[in-house]
Amino acid sequence: MVKRLLGWSVVIIASCAGLEVAARVLGRASTRSRVAPRVGDARSENTPGRALLVYDDDCGLCSRVAKFVARGATEELELVGFSELPLDGVLEGLSESALWASAHFVSAEGVEYHGGESVTQAARLLPGGQVAALLDRPVLRGLREIGYRLVVWQRERISRWLSG
Repeated sequence: MVKRLLGWSVVIIASCAGLEVAARVLGRASTRSRVAPRVGDARSENTPGRALLVYDDDCGLCSRVAKFVARGATEELELVGFSELPLDGVLEGLSESALWASAHFVSAEGVEYHGGESVTQAARLLPGGQVAALLDRPVLRGLREIGYRLVVWQRERISRWLSG
């Protein structure tokens, strides 16, 4: 019995470690904007910042999710489509391929989140969205990133399914 429990413990620990490695490989560490995002087009030092969600506005699924989050957000959230890039001082540290590869969430303070983490950060703005914070826990980050990559990989198919 003890031997069996020990064996399962090793399997669980190895699986958790594997998921954490997957999160680090698939995910991208948060970055910092040169400047904090500003409200609307008036991006002066005197206007308060607000969070930004940068998404692929040519993707039906991405657009639906972004608009859903913006409608339900408990704080101000500005949507910025890929067609509106670049933003002065925001997301400048990313290569062009990294910029276009995934969604990005920029907090009002200028902390940039990428990929699956951007989705959980945006989901935190929804009522009850603190549950999404669970997906930022070490073991679940791997599952979050794998799930995010699967959805990104199939987003055209999902968009067609949603529209028709």
